[in-house]
Amino acid sequence: MTAASAVAPYVRANTGPDASRWRTFDGPVVLAVARTFTSATKVVESLATFRGDPRVLVVFAFDDTSAFNAGTQDLLSDLNACVVPWEHRLDVDPALVVTATENTDLAEFSCPVVVLPHGIGFQKYVPDHRTDDVRLSGVPRPEFQGFPNVRLVLSHPAQREQLREAGVPMAEWAEVVGDLTRDRIAGSDRMRAEYRSHLQVGEDQRLVVVTSTWGGTGLIGTRPRLPHALVGALPRDGYRVATILHPNVWFAHSPWQVEHMLADAQDAGLLLIPPEAGWGASLVAADCVIGDHGSVTLYGAMMDRPVLLAAMGEDSVPGTAAAELARRASWLGKQGLRSQVEQAISAHRPGQYAEVADLAFAHPGLGGHRLADLFYGLLGLRVDNPGAADLLLPDPSPTRSNRVPTAFEVHSASESADEVRIERFPAAPREHPDPGPGVFRHLSAYEDERRNPLVTSASVVCRSSRRGAECGVAKETWTRRALEQYQGVYAVAASVHEGALVALVDGRSYLVRGVPEGNLPLAAAVVYTLVRAHGEPARVCKADVAGQQPWECRIEALHTG
Repeated sequence: MTAASAVAPYVRANTGPDASRWRTFDGPVVLAVARTFTSATKVVESLATFRGDPRVLVVFAFDDTSAFNAGTQDLLSDLNACVVPWEHRLDVDPALVVTATENTDLAEFSCPVVVLPHGIGFQKYVPDHRTDDVRLSGVPRPEFQGFPNVRLVLSHPAQREQLREAGVPMAEWAEVVGDLTRDRIAGSDRMRAEYRSHLQVGEDQRLVVVTSTWGGTGLIGTRPRLPHALVGALPRDGYRVATILHPNVWFAHSPWQVEHMLADAQDAGLLLIPPEAGWGASLVAADCVIGDHGSVTLYGAMMDRPVLLAAMGEDSVPGTAAAELARRASWLGKQGLRSQVEQAISAHRPGQYAEVADLAFAHPGLGGHRLADLFYGLLGLRVDNPGAADLLLPDPSPTRSNRVPTAFEVHSASESADEVRIERFPAAPREHPDPGPGVFRHLSAYEDERRNPLVTSASVVCRSSRRGAECGVAKETWTRRALEQYQGVYAVAASVHEGALVALVDGRSYLVRGVPEGNLPLAAAVVYTLVRAHGEPARVCKADVAGQQPWECRIEALHTG
């Protein structure tokens, strides 16, 4: 069923002079106007103010004239809401129009119109789709700026002054409400552990969130390989990396293109947060935010997360909260990514960006209440459920991917035969730090790794990640065959019921017990390192893996070569 056919059955009961004949509920109609994916999600969020109220009827209309309209119709269809054709938008006789796009045609609406921000204030210049000029993002078109029925919603009084300086008449009757999105994210901080678990971020791991606005001056436009580089520079066992891209990136280029561009990084474990949900929860789960002049970076600063800036385009508006964040936050250079991230986390002071947040968000915690007062006041109704929108937490992320890496570059060292230090980096991006002197470096891959060269050039090959533990006899058969098949390999490893079987090319083999979750690359790395450093491992060894609690493994020699 197409999106158009899915919504068609609702139209007759909501348009035309006899529409009331078909209704069970009666009341004023709120027309929610969507034009882009971003504006549609913002409108849907704001409609939570009417949650549970049978007195208000909501109908959607879709203005498909934007270059970023892809995905919007599907989003509305998935809501199972009534979406009337754009040419019938007046036929629903709206008592209130709510939109989060400043570019739609507002001329024909005589009822009150509320224009919500789809970001934080007016902090970015964007191209005007009708001219070759640029304009302030979020400000309605000049021909509508004098309409007294159009109310612009602001998150801070400073934005009113910004509009006055820009000569925008509606600054005088704009409404300072606060920011519902800010309140929902801040209110969900108690869910941090749950969100981290949903993203499969371990208790001892750090989550680095990379966020980018759209356009050539944003982070992903100026440094498109930064997600790859971070995944390669941060130890897999100690870090996870997630990427949040503005919906306009997704729907200007297509979701396929975005995922295709980041495919290698996803294979290495990058968490790609989809445009429809999850970015707010990811900020709650984050330990560090790397961003640009987009709104998500400001929300990260509001959440008191360490912030590093990787881009700040000329389209950023001076004097805004984003500009103030650029003045206060540290910048991420191109070299030594890991040390910069670690420094940002260790040097962060609680409340470091409180003044930045104070410039962006007024009335913290009251955004939903104040928005409800505005909506219901324009409808002439008493608020039925104060703060209904504030009750809803951001959805956990339905990540586009959460792939487990199947090839690693392993850095290891050992000063005695009963201890070893290990760091692992996903091999796919091939952008890894120099381990320095006295450190062994080897490539370890599962045999079902999709990139053939990573397996055929590996020093350690592990039995397929899809296979569980089998009996020792079966595994010994596989290890002999693998040592013959993979030319140049130094060791192979397979799971057995007792632990991990590691066989060397010189005929020696070892049973390693106590490796967390039967992790074959770690078991092989322990044996590889101790044999390279000391010729033979001790029977009991302490392993210190970056990002994990140290653990003890027992090593039993099975064959001596």
